[in-house]
Amino acid sequence: MPTLAIASGKGGTGKTSLAVNLASYLAGEYRLLLADLDVEAPDCAPYFGSSADSQQAPRLLQEVYIPVPQADDSRCNGCGACSRACHFGALVAIENTVRINELLCKGCGHCVRVCPTGALQERPVSAGKVCALSPLPGQAPIELLYGLLNIGDIRTTAVIDAVKKKAAEATASAPGLTLRDCPPGASCPAVRAIHGADYCILVAEPTAFSLHDMEKTARMVLAMHIPAGIVVNKAGAGSGDVAALARKLRLPVLAELPWQLDIAEHGARAETALDVPEMIDFLFKLKKALQQMKLLGVGEGGL
Repeated sequence: MPTLAIASGKGGTGKTSLAVNLASYLAGEYRLLLADLDVEAPDCAPYFGSSADSQQAPRLLQEVYIPVPQADDSRCNGCGACSRACHFGALVAIENTVRINELLCKGCGHCVRVCPTGALQERPVSAGKVCALSPLPGQAPIELLYGLLNIGDIRTTAVIDAVKKKAAEATASAPGLTLRDCPPGASCPAVRAIHGADYCILVAEPTAFSLHDMEKTARMVLAMHIPAGIVVNKAGAGSGDVAALARKLRLPVLAELPWQLDIAEHGARAETALDVPEMIDFLFKLKKALQQMKLLGVGEGGL
């Protein structure tokens, strides 16, 4: 079944708001899985009632471990092969001692393979976790998966990969539509989150800042050979010409959501805005655009 990535050039454009509102809007017609891959700041869960003082507790599905080398100084001959092999600067060899920065290590194992004396052995170190949130009675039937990077850790892509794997397993056993809330920007985490999607919805707001960053993200997505379209959020709130950028990039504008205070207030309270007519009209137009591209089925049963 299709996987739709939702991305943006910068934070604050309304990417997560679009993801949760679109998921809630489509959940009555399609079996839907929402994967929050913005693992440094996952914030889809509060929209579905999960908070510190709520009864909606997430389930821990998996700890995400990185195989980090540990040195045995008694076997080290000080050759420095391990530090030269590390592309991330995680190892420093001084005489017959190797010092390892665990947070910089990406777990590639290259240092272990090149060590001539077997002085390095890997051990698992936690980088984060994968959690799930099932709907309560009366809520939209959406299964939410999200990753949570450990505080101070930088191995974002390992946690993103773990969430994507769990999402693939879930849809393999029960096919449905997958929406990915991806990290903003054109960084490595964004690349890893978007990779493998069937289509990418790029969320832009009509400001110079947003359009500057959106162009970089859009070109990244196109370089990955993933078809994409642009959604305009907060239309009318700025003077940036999103349509001109779309023409420059040869991307379609799928739908526009006007700037409205009540929609912003819903987002500030971590609530969907499906009771706002303008939001429903926007989501209807976006759904029709996706159906025309055959990314969504039409009629009863959806997919």
